[in-house]
Amino acid sequence: MTIMITGGSGFVGLNITSALLARGETVVLFGPAPPPPAAAAHLASLPGRVVTVAGDVCARAAVVDALNTHGVTRIVHGAAITAGIDRESRAARTIAEVNLGGTIDVLEAALACGIRRVVQLGTGSVYGPVPAGVEALDESFPPVPESLYGITKYAAERVAVRYRRTRGLDVVVGRLGVVFGRWEYNTGVRDTLSVPLQLLQRAAAGETAVFRPGLPDDWVYAADIADAVAALLDAPAPAHDVYHLATGRRWSLLDWCARLKEALSGFTYEMTDDAARHNVGTAAPLARPPFRVERLADDIGFRARFGPAEAFADYLAWYREAPPAAA
Repeated sequence: MTIMITGGSGFVGLNITSALLARGETVVLFGPAPPPPAAAAHLASLPGRVVTVAGDVCARAAVVDALNTHGVTRIVHGAAITAGIDRESRAARTIAEVNLGGTIDVLEAALACGIRRVVQLGTGSVYGPVPAGVEALDESFPPVPESLYGITKYAAERVAVRYRRTRGLDVVVGRLGVVFGRWEYNTGVRDTLSVPLQLLQRAAAGETAVFRPGLPDDWVYAADIADAVAALLDAPAPAHDVYHLATGRRWSLLDWCARLKEALSGFTYEMTDDAARHNVGTAAPLARPPFRVERLADDIGFRARFGPAEAFADYLAWYREAPPAAA
């Protein structure tokens, strides 16, 4: 099959691309920038074929042209502006145009070109603050997003569901947990880097990481996201509109830091309520309960394979092979 990934040069898109190329697929990366050099070299070494197309998801004609030119049969729609509060204050319209308007343009292009399946990437930010006492979130838990990112991504989800139910488009939403993994770089596109990357940066510099209790800990490794998306692309007929893509568990931040300290000399860490000293996770929201993942397992047959030990080993190997400075 030939799959187009919008926002494919982002780190989640690169992990999806790597997984698809490894099984011999053709992947079209559609977005404003090419992959970082280290990632591009990795993708070129894989069995499949990768094509990079410069384009804007808000330009529907360009999306249609890319789909037709390359014979695309499936789409992974991941293009989005992951905006923090500062960007909200200066670029609210652009955030909405890309996250919501760009989704509409991609879905319309998919209809026009007869695309067989669209997997739209959502986010756990749609839930907003979760009331105390909730132990886990399933897909039916009511979203109440607070950030403009969460609001626009939830609106985009509902648009996708509307197209599925009323326009006959085969589109399914994969709502991501807190993703980290290979190919995440500080490119300036994402306003908030994952906590594991921030910790790795401190560890690589031999510095002390200082963070507060209650950082997000429902982590999921990007390689698992990639495999879950591939499973959604392959599934004959997903029964539901939305699926959680997650591990279904909390990860221990202190255990992760202990692994880093053992692996990289000079690294130390401290958890404190003193906000003036924090240098990791300063813009991160409060931790939310983990996602329930039974729907994905029951309908699609997928469960994440990377626990903390496996993810740490793979992540550290990537850092040593292609460190973030290589971007």
